[in-house]
Amino acid sequence: MKLLLLFLNVFFLILPLCAKEALSIDYWNEIEKTIQETGFNGTIVVGRGDQVLLHKSVGYTDKAKIIPLTAKHLFSPGSVGKEFTTVSIMQLAAKNKLKYQDSIKKYVAGLPEWTNKITIEHILTHTSGLPDVKCKKGISTADAIQQIQQGTLAFEPGTSYKYTNLNVVVRALIVESITGQSYADYIDSSIFKVAGMTYAFHQTENEQAPKTVVPGDFPTNMAGLTIYVTPLDLFNFENALWNGSLLNTEQLKQALPGDSLSGQTNRAYFDFGKFLVDENGSLVSWEHDGSNPSHHTIKHHDFISGNVFILMSSDGSKSTLYKLLNELKVSTSEEIKTTNLRANKSMQPTANASAD
Repeated sequence: MKLLLLFLNVFFLILPLCAKEALSIDYWNEIEKTIQETGFNGTIVVGRGDQVLLHKSVGYTDKAKIIPLTAKHLFSPGSVGKEFTTVSIMQLAAKNKLKYQDSIKKYVAGLPEWTNKITIEHILTHTSGLPDVKCKKGISTADAIQQIQQGTLAFEPGTSYKYTNLNVVVRALIVESITGQSYADYIDSSIFKVAGMTYAFHQTENEQAPKTVVPGDFPTNMAGLTIYVTPLDLFNFENALWNGSLLNTEQLKQALPGDSLSGQTNRAYFDFGKFLVDENGSLVSWEHDGSNPSHHTIKHHDFISGNVFILMSSDGSKSTLYKLLNELKVSTSEEIKTTNLRANKSMQPTANASAD
């Protein structure tokens, strides 16, 4: 046990902004046990509002286990990164630069005739009928466009559901067409910098990813998809989504209900993962996970407690992240209960207090 604690002390990076708000170590027994049993290799961020309660990195960036993983190391967020294209399109819609019912052919040149009926709303909801992308190492945006040109509709747009990365690439191309910028430049100025995402990076064919990217992702080079972030970057992105920095929060809420074709309970209509509401229709939580292929990500926002949980790893096990997430939610819940209990006790009158 002493060796385990020593290991954790060496490789856990704890960055609470305020010691009084940091999560107590008393609630970490189960989490430490899970880390030991599963071989978790990644970084965890827990926060509330703009305050980081917990920031821990554990493990290494290399197979030889020489270079310790730190808070500055980047992971591929997988499907969670699709939110950036969703937000980009919604930003342009808010500025009346596009309409959701516009045909994608209005903005993207060189698409085949069978894409005429595909609207921007269809590519935001994965109901476009675009086929699956055929992946290969180093696949580029040009490769993806060629696959669309040589493909056929999987179904009539708006009649069924197929989750495909081609929808995401087309979103990025629409952003480029409207703004006259590369998609990488657009999200850097309109999302990354606005949200305070210090290390976030969109790789292009002309610019290689930083050496701080943790190995284990599938090498691609596609607009809207080849993105790397730190967990703290995702935490800041989540805050920016809900404090109005990136979008009006009513826009976000309106983008959640409406899915009837995916067959998945509480799936968000636009590409934001899944959500949960109470009996009054109030938002309780939303959550998005992603994989690529050994990199895994979970972004979970509990709107009741205000807690945001970001977990990213490179050990190839998404189930480990969900186990850790569940334990973290219990830990923070217990922490809040204990804090409230102490506060209530301190407010109780003493036996010698006068009753005015």
